[in-house]
Amino acid sequence: MREIGILGGGVAGLSLAYFIGEQAEVLEKSSRAGGLCRSFEKDGFTFDLGGHILFSKDQEILNLELSLLHGKLNKLERKAACWFKNRFVKYPFENGLSMLDKDDAYACLINFISNPQRPQHNFEDWIYNTFGKGLAELYLLPYNRKIWKTEPHNLDCQWVERIPKPPIEDIVKSALGLATEGYVHQLHFYYPKEGGFETLPRTLEESINGRITKGFEIRSISRTGTGWAVSNGSEERCYKKLICAMPILELIKSLKDVPTEVIHASENLAYNSLSVVMIGLNRPRKHELVSCFFPQSDIIFHRLVFHDYFGKNYVPSGCSSMVCEVTSKYGDELWSMSNEKLTQRVIEDLCREGFIEKTQVAATAVQRAKYAYPVYDLGRSKNLEIIKQYCRELDIELCGRFAEFHYDNSDQVIRSAKTVSERVVAKQEVS
Repeated sequence: MREIGILGGGVAGLSLAYFIGEQAEVLEKSSRAGGLCRSFEKDGFTFDLGGHILFSKDQEILNLELSLLHGKLNKLERKAACWFKNRFVKYPFENGLSMLDKDDAYACLINFISNPQRPQHNFEDWIYNTFGKGLAELYLLPYNRKIWKTEPHNLDCQWVERIPKPPIEDIVKSALGLATEGYVHQLHFYYPKEGGFETLPRTLEESINGRITKGFEIRSISRTGTGWAVSNGSEERCYKKLICAMPILELIKSLKDVPTEVIHASENLAYNSLSVVMIGLNRPRKHELVSCFFPQSDIIFHRLVFHDYFGKNYVPSGCSSMVCEVTSKYGDELWSMSNEKLTQRVIEDLCREGFIEKTQVAATAVQRAKYAYPVYDLGRSKNLEIIKQYCRELDIELCGRFAEFHYDNSDQVIRSAKTVSERVVAKQEVS
């Protein structure tokens, strides 16, 4: 019996096992580890479950990732755009104002400079206060309304550290066509030479020397005299300590005798699901972009990721590809759309906007993730604290995007895993 059971084999769970060492093992529901960072192949085209790149402000974690993937990475420049009024506008949108019609550029500039502040109660207020009416209404509100599947005034501001706040000098430069960069720490990034982004979790999995059981779907978690029993319905694993690296909602469903208040809190945590449609094309790439963002409500996807940008090993010779991301509420009309209808709709939108022609489509594939984006609605903090307090009482640690219910990138997840592992190991040594 291992001392520590790690529930979930995404980047969080694998990183925990890597940091903790031999006393920990991972239980993973799927037949493949990696979670949201898995990659897939179809007819010679490789694509990810969403758009992933390797970068970080956290130099220690970035150095660890580079060390783990030594010799397996390309270093690339991030070239991204927003699709607005049938043209590419530099991403982030506020850095491409000179590419807009003069009236739109003027509205963005004047409303940024002369921007009366409103009382700030929610994300919509923050957008208006930070960017002004022009940028808010032309791009930021429509895009966030689309990706989050709710009105921005229903969201809180606890995640806005992800969004750079431009100084007035940058906005003026942008309107005049002078070069500015809004995401300097992402200006260059790394990506595996082959195998997709799953190369990262796969390398982590190789480093833990088989301390993972895949295909183990957790059905129940119960107390024992010395710790915990975790069952998949036919097999039971026992541990002194548990770390949850799977969705917190699934943990609560698996535990016995959970207080009603905690159940209600978990049921009221909002999240979005993700469907990705891979389109393989029988012609070379047209755009020197890694990604493109779409605020339009009549276009089904919110982002395209051009996977051939990552290197020659991701498409057959002479071909190109794109991954189209579509968020939804789990079980809604978009989520319930068949793979065939979803793919057809994506192709129709791509053709209408001039990105492809139907005769160029050589391969398609669809992948879905039930848990993709934690939604920072106005009730999230209260509900999450109720659940976290209950887990503290049970001495169950939480780690990962959907365990902590925090919109973290893979580098932040690895940082969390390092922090949690150090705390757990320190407690084990004391006891």
